[in-house]
Parts: sequence; structure tokens; C-alpha cells
Amino acid sequence: MALHGLYIHIPFCPQICPYCAFSSLRGVDHLHERYVLALCNELCARGETYQRNPLQTVFFGGGTPTQIDPSLIGQVLETVDRVFGMCSDVEITVEANPGTVDLEKFSHLRSVGCNRLSLGVQSFDNYALKKLGRVHSSEEAIRAFSSAREAGFSNVSIDLIFSVPSVSEPAWKGSVDRAISLQPEHISAYALTIEEGTLFAKREREGMLVVLTEDDDAIQYDWTRHRLMSAGFGQYEVSNFAQDGRESRHNLGYWTGLEYLGVGLSAHSYIGGERFWNISDIESYLQRVEGKISPEEGRERVDGQTARRERFWLGLRTSQGVLLTEMEQEILKHNCRMASLVDAEFLRLEHDRVVLADSGWCRADGLAVELTDLLEQKPEGTPNVC
Repeated sequence: MALHGLYIHIPFCPQICPYCAFSSLRGVDHLHERYVLALCNELCARGETYQRNPLQTVFFGGGTPTQIDPSLIGQVLETVDRVFGMCSDVEITVEANPGTVDLEKFSHLRSVGCNRLSLGVQSFDNYALKKLGRVHSSEEAIRAFSSAREAGFSNVSIDLIFSVPSVSEPAWKGSVDRAISLQPEHISAYALTIEEGTLFAKREREGMLVVLTEDDDAIQYDWTRHRLMSAGFGQYEVSNFAQDGRESRHNLGYWTGLEYLGVGLSAHSYIGGERFWNISDIESYLQRVEGKISPEEGRERVDGQTARRERFWLGLRTSQGVLLTEMEQEILKHNCRMASLVDAEFLRLEHDRVVLADSGWCRADGLAVELTDLLEQKPEGTPNVC
């Protein structure tokens, strides 16, 4: 079975940010080498199930992959190449925290094969960085970007977070403008979300954190997307903007339903119409892999209705929109509610696709739910004719 991409989870972090709900660990640097050996063993075991074919993308996420020595990243990549192979123009992305990198580390990452960098800046405002619990300053983020360029990275993405409580609108706009001034190839702009199990969720329950209203969030988002597009960044997904040809090929694979394998702690995979995931306890993961036992925790088959809902939820988030079946085209073409969404400039019907119109970008997820509800509310073949 041919795979498009490979996700490799590196859970180690210098500290756990108050908004982070990912599987992250701090204070366990002694596990780095043991964990990487387990990753390599899991890759070898997976290679016995899935055929060798050149991977299009490899993505090191976390956690903070740059918390471990770049030689360990190289060790994993050597195993990946031996087990699966990588195409000649493979995109190899590594997430980096500006507080854990310097010129030497970036140069080492380049030497082991990493060719795309996702820099977790989050903000260029020091007050906002403090609110977000980041370990770096704005000045360190700028130095990290410059060091990445000096090390030879010609494909760099900057991550930003907006709608941070008590951070002023001018401060957010200044962060966006500073990111643009650095001329990265890609910018991701995410709204702060309060996830269960995080410190921010606890603070919100206790009344110590007041999040922005949906209207204020939408205003910041709308300004951001228009500012980035006016600076030459094309919006190809709700939160992602890129210079021409510099879209994240790995993430596009997720949004367009391509198959991918995830290895490491809590990593998820989607292959052959099934989704499966690894356990999230580090010691259990290590012991299982070392004992030649699968670290898989669960598996589910994506049924027809779920597949459709995911196709709309993921596809509608992209500038390509959702490719419609002939029956879906007929139902939506003659549906009164769909007509009102088009008139309101939330959606457009373009022959065999439905795509977001300008006013729809800030409510993509809700629109996806509404569209699938429209398609499922009646038996196929009985469109609600206006």
C-alpha cells in the first residue's frame, strides 16, 4: 500500500505551554536516545506491513523536535530511507522552537536532510509570548529566523497565534507585519483555542482567563487573511498562507485525504480507509516497542457517512474546496438553503466543486457541517427544490 507522507512525533519540550494539548514531555532528556531507537524499531516493524515506495513528505512534529540532537533526527531519516525510501524532491519538515536552536543546530539539521523549517514563533510581541508561556523572546525569534537562512533553509514557515486574551490588536497587527518583513515562504496563523486538559482550560474554568468573543476573533482573523494576501501570500487553507509553490505538501496530504503513517508517541495514521493511533504513555510506548509489541492503542474503519463528513470538513478548509459527486451536485444545486449561502457569499458552486467564498473563511467548519446535513437530510435523489 503506497503512502504519501510520514509523521514522526518527538514529544520532548523545554516546557509545556499553557495552551498545548499535544503529547509533550519535559525533564526527561535522558530518554532521547532510547526514544529515537524505539522510533527506528517501529519504522522497521511498520515497513513489514506497508510496501516500500518513495515517500513524498516527512514531518517531524512535537513537542519540540529541535529539543533533541540533530544527529538523532539524522538517525531516524536514515531508517526512513532504508525502510520506505524517499522521492528525489521529498519535503522534510522539522518544527523548531526559537529558544532551542542556533546556527550550528540549523546547519546540522540541513546536513542530515531537513529542507523545510516550521518555526514556532507564535508572536513577535514579548507580552504576548509571556502570556502564551513561550521560552523565547521576540528578539530570539528574529535571530532564529536569520540563523535558519544563514544555515541554508530556503523554505521556512512562521507560526503565529492570534486572539490571545489581553493582547492588544495593535500588538497582533505588529506581529503579522514583522513576520511579513522577514519574507518567509509560508505563514500559519491560528486562533488560540482552549483545549481540555490544558492550564488555560483550568484558568478559564476558574475565571482567571477571559477569552475573546467570536466576533472579536473573526475581526482579527479577517484582518489577518487580507493583510497576508495583500503581501503576496496565497491562502490555500483556513489558517495557512504561502508564497507561490511553497504550500506545505505534507499538510495538504492531510486535507485532501492522502494516506499517511504516524510513528511515535500518540501518533495517528490513516491508511486503507482505517484510522489508527499509538498509545500516549511514554514508558508503555518504549516497553512495547522494545518488546516487539505494536504500540497501537486503537483502530477504527471510516464508514461512508464519516468519510463524507471528513471529506467536506477537510476539503472545505482549502482553496480547492470539495470535489462533489454528480448526486451531490444535483442536491446542492437545487437546495434553497444552499442558494442562500451562495447569495450571502459564504460559498460558491464551481461546476463539480463547492468552495469557500470570501465571507465563508471564518466559518468553514460550520459550513461543512451544514452542507453534509443538507446532503443527509433526505434520501439521495430527492433534492429540496426551491
